[in-house]
Amino acid sequence: MRIAVILVFPVVAVWTWRAGGAARLWRAVGLAVAFILLLGAFVASAIGGNALTPTYGYAQIAPRVLLLHALTIALPVVVGALAVHLLAARWGSRFALYAVGVLAAALGWLAGVLAAIQIFMAPGGVG
Repeated sequence: MRIAVILVFPVVAVWTWRAGGAARLWRAVGLAVAFILLLGAFVASAIGGNALTPTYGYAQIAPRVLLLHALTIALPVVVGALAVHLLAARWGSRFALYAVGVLAAALGWLAGVLAAIQIFMAPGGVG
Protein backbone atom coordinates (compact mmCIF):
# COMPACT_ATOMS: atom_id res chain seq x y z
CA MET A 1 0.00 0.00 0.00
CA ARG A 2 2.87 2.36 0.72
CA ILE A 3 4.30 1.88 -2.77
CA ALA A 4 0.85 2.48 -4.27
CA VAL A 5 0.51 5.71 -2.29
CA ILE A 6 3.88 6.93 -3.53
CA LEU A 7 3.31 5.95 -7.17
CA VAL A 8 -0.46 6.24 -7.66
CA PHE A 9 -1.61 9.20 -5.57
CA PRO A 10 0.52 11.73 -7.49
CA VAL A 11 -1.47 10.72 -10.59
CA VAL A 12 -4.67 11.46 -8.68
CA ALA A 13 -3.21 14.76 -7.46
CA VAL A 14 -2.27 15.92 -10.97
CA TRP A 15 -5.60 14.78 -12.42
CA THR A 16 -7.69 16.45 -9.72
CA TRP A 17 -5.69 19.68 -9.98
CA ARG A 18 -6.18 19.78 -13.74
CA ALA A 19 -9.87 18.89 -13.48
CA GLY A 20 -10.93 21.15 -10.64
CA GLY A 21 -8.09 23.17 -9.18
CA ALA A 22 -6.99 23.39 -5.58
CA ALA A 23 -10.40 22.74 -4.05
CA ARG A 24 -10.77 19.42 -5.83
CA LEU A 25 -7.17 18.44 -5.07
CA TRP A 26 -7.54 19.04 -1.33
CA ARG A 27 -10.93 17.31 -1.28
CA ALA A 28 -9.22 14.23 -2.75
CA VAL A 29 -6.43 14.51 -0.17
CA GLY A 30 -8.96 14.76 2.67
CA LEU A 31 -10.82 11.70 1.42
CA ALA A 32 -7.57 9.76 1.03
CA VAL A 33 -6.38 10.64 4.54
CA ALA A 34 -9.79 9.76 6.01
CA PHE A 35 -9.72 6.40 4.21
CA ILE A 36 -6.16 5.72 5.42
CA LEU A 37 -7.11 6.46 9.03
CA LEU A 38 -10.26 4.33 8.78
CA LEU A 39 -8.15 1.52 7.38
CA GLY A 40 -5.70 1.99 10.25
CA ALA A 41 -8.52 1.78 12.79
CA PHE A 42 -9.72 -1.44 11.16
CA VAL A 43 -6.22 -2.95 10.99
CA ALA A 44 -5.76 -2.22 14.70
CA SER A 45 -8.78 -4.34 15.58
CA ALA A 46 -8.94 -8.07 16.18
CA ILE A 47 -11.41 -8.37 13.30
CA GLY A 48 -8.82 -6.67 11.09
CA GLY A 49 -6.33 -9.39 11.95
CA ASN A 50 -4.26 -7.71 14.65
CA ALA A 51 -3.00 -10.48 16.91
CA LEU A 52 -1.95 -8.08 19.69
CA THR A 53 -5.39 -6.54 20.22
CA PRO A 54 -6.91 -9.47 22.16
CA THR A 55 -3.91 -9.43 24.52
CA TYR A 56 -3.30 -5.71 25.02
CA GLY A 57 -6.68 -4.25 24.08
CA TYR A 58 -7.76 -1.96 21.29
CA ALA A 59 -7.10 1.16 23.39
CA GLN A 60 -3.40 0.28 23.60
CA ILE A 61 -2.92 -0.81 19.99
CA ALA A 62 -5.08 1.61 17.99
CA PRO A 63 -3.18 4.86 18.77
CA ARG A 64 0.11 3.27 17.73
CA VAL A 65 -1.30 1.82 14.51
CA LEU A 66 -3.02 5.11 13.64
CA LEU A 67 0.18 7.05 14.28
CA LEU A 68 2.13 4.68 12.07
CA HIS A 69 -0.47 4.91 9.29
CA ALA A 70 -0.51 8.70 9.56
CA LEU A 71 3.27 9.00 9.36
CA THR A 72 4.00 6.37 6.71
CA ILE A 73 0.92 6.49 4.48
CA ALA A 74 -1.01 9.74 5.02
CA LEU A 75 2.04 12.02 5.21
CA PRO A 76 3.29 11.02 1.73
CA VAL A 77 -0.18 11.74 0.32
CA VAL A 78 -0.19 15.23 1.83
CA VAL A 79 3.42 16.02 0.85
CA GLY A 80 2.93 14.79 -2.73
CA ALA A 81 -0.27 16.81 -3.08
CA LEU A 82 1.43 19.89 -1.62
CA ALA A 83 4.20 19.63 -4.21
CA VAL A 84 1.66 19.34 -7.03
CA HIS A 85 -0.34 22.25 -5.60
CA LEU A 86 2.70 24.52 -5.36
CA LEU A 87 4.02 23.76 -8.85
CA ALA A 88 0.90 23.11 -10.94
CA ALA A 89 0.26 26.76 -11.73
CA ARG A 90 3.82 27.23 -12.99
CA TRP A 91 4.43 23.96 -14.82
CA GLY A 92 2.42 22.82 -17.80
CA SER A 93 3.84 19.31 -18.07
CA ARG A 94 1.72 16.65 -16.41
CA PHE A 95 4.61 14.21 -16.43
CA ALA A 96 6.92 16.69 -14.67
CA LEU A 97 4.25 17.34 -12.03
CA TYR A 98 3.79 13.59 -11.57
CA ALA A 99 7.55 13.07 -11.22
CA VAL A 100 7.83 15.83 -8.62
CA GLY A 101 4.77 14.43 -6.82
CA VAL A 102 6.37 10.98 -6.68
CA LEU A 103 9.67 12.41 -5.43
CA ALA A 104 7.89 14.51 -2.80
CA ALA A 105 5.75 11.55 -1.69
CA ALA A 106 8.86 9.37 -1.41
CA LEU A 107 10.60 12.02 0.68
CA GLY A 108 7.46 12.35 2.81
CA TRP A 109 7.46 8.58 3.34
CA LEU A 110 11.14 8.66 4.34
CA ALA A 111 10.50 11.51 6.77
CA GLY A 112 7.52 9.63 8.19
CA VAL A 113 9.53 6.44 8.67
CA LEU A 114 12.35 8.32 10.38
CA ALA A 115 9.88 10.15 12.61
CA ALA A 116 8.14 6.86 13.47
CA ILE A 117 11.47 5.29 14.41
CA GLN A 118 12.29 8.24 16.64
CA ILE A 119 8.87 8.17 18.30
CA PHE A 120 8.56 4.42 18.78
CA MET A 121 12.15 3.83 19.86
CA ALA A 122 12.45 6.81 22.21
CA PRO A 123 12.68 6.07 25.92
CA GLY A 124 9.21 6.59 27.29
CA GLY A 125 7.82 6.85 23.74
CA VAL A 126 4.72 5.09 22.48
CA GLY A 127 6.61 1.94 21.48
